Formats: sequence, C-alpha cells, structure tokens
Amino acid sequence: MRKSCVLLFLIFTCTCFLNAQEHESEKKAMILRMGEFKWLETAEPKDKDEYIMHIQAIAADAATQSGRFEVVDEEIADSESKFFMREEFMDLEESKRKELLGKLMNDYSLFGEITKCKFTKRTSGAMGYTCVITVKLSVTNALSGKDEFVASRTFVSDFKKMIVKNTLGAALDDALQSVSPKMVSFFTNNFAVTGAVAKIQNGDVIITCGQPQGVKKGDEFQVTFVTMANDGTRTEAPVGIVKVKNLLADGASICDIKSGKDDINEKFIASNISQWLNCKLILK
Repeated sequence: MRKSCVLLFLIFTCTCFLNAQEHESEKKAMILRMGEFKWLETAEPKDKDEYIMHIQAIAADAATQSGRFEVVDEEIADSESKFFMREEFMDLEESKRKELLGKLMNDYSLFGEITKCKFTKRTSGAMGYTCVITVKLSVTNALSGKDEFVASRTFVSDFKKMIVKNTLGAALDDALQSVSPKMVSFFTNNFAVTGAVAKIQNGDVIITCGQPQGVKKGDEFQVTFVTMANDGTRTEAPVGIVKVKNLLADGASICDIKSGKDDINEKFIASNISQWLNCKLILK
C-alpha cells in the first residue's frame, strides 16, 4: 500500500499541476495492481502455484476486457510510486506529469481466494477431467492505504456446462472460462469511470474518458466542481449531469448536458489550478 508521504506528495502535486481547462484526453484506464491470490482449498495439488497463476491471469484479462483497468504487477506499481518522489518526475513535461498523476489517483489492488478447486476424473464415456472452481475476487483502493474492500464477489463455475478435457490444466481453464464473462461484468458494473471536463464547445461537453474505459453512447456522468484548498483538503459539489452522444478516436467523449447547464458553464469558466470540473460515470 502507499505510504502516507506519497499521498501528501500527490495532493501537493495535484494542487500545483492540475488545471481543468488544460486537461488533454490522456486519462486512460484506472490502475489495477495484482495482489495476492490465496489457495484456501484443503486439497493442494502439486501444480497449485501454476493453477494460481492461471487464475490470476484470467482475472487480470477480465479486468482488462472491462475497459475499466490497466493491470500492472505489484512490483512495477511500487516502482512507479517511488518515481513520484524523485527529481526525474519533476523534470517531465507537465502533460506527462498529469497523465501519471491521473493514474495514481485511480489506483486499486486485486486480491483473490480460491475456496474450491475440485477435479473429477471421467472413466466412462468421454475420458478425461472436469473441474469445478470457486473464486472470490476483492478489490481495495491502493491509494487509501487501507485494506477495506471497495467491491467483492464470489464466482462459481457452472458444472453443467463443463466439457471433459484431456488434462487437469485444460479442465481448470474450461471452468475459468465459464466465469470469465461474469468477472468482466463485475469490474464493469462496480467501478465507475472518472475523468474531467476538458472543453465546452458549441454547447457540447468534452470529457477525458471514453471508449478505452468501456464508455458507451448513452452513458451518463455526474459532473462535480472540485475545490482543492491550500492544506490539501478536497471538496466536490455536484453541478449537473451529462450524457455521452459520441465517442472520439482519441479516447474522449462528446456529451449533451442533461441537467445543470448554467452551473456547468459557469464553473468551467471559473476553473483554475485549484478548481475544476470532474465527471464520474453513473452506474446503473
């Protein structure tokens, strides 16, 4: 987890460098660190470690498919955190600093528990193996420094749809593939995309998130006015709602203003280094 000094540094740096009217459409998927996956099943096969790695890979792929997350290794994420404390970070162009800070502000960790992994050997009919697996995925906010789960769900493979496979590994993969779409839905439906209002043009609102995060036409975003005080205290006040009407190739989205038109326009004009408009997907 992040140390408190990193959090303080983040707040200070955001205060210095984030300007809502200069936001580019650089904000991509949120960061998802791969945390520990524990094997809680009483039976421990000799290939347990290999099975855990495969389960992690399926979960990571589901997170990536959702468009919500960019999956990184814990060691890589820690190295990136330390980079913020070095002079090399301050020497980067301002646009690059903003991009890196945007990732840090949306940083989560994924943990797993394998509570059941049962293989059945078929000795009649189709020869081979089937597998039933139960996996619990839990996500924490890495930036908070707390171990509180943001979201958690248990996935159980559908044994009725299992296909007899020649090897145990293939049977495990078959079981995991049956829960993969549910994992994608878990990440999509529990984690709201966040971005900023980059521009208001001809009555349209341009926000810095879109297709790379799984945003679709018709999605609605709550727009809030963010104020960062000198002491690092951050407050957000809702000002309106926008609705996506077009997705741009650069990862941004064009939105209609559904409510709060006057407030959104007024607050955008008033935006500066310490005040800007954020947007957050309204989960349905």
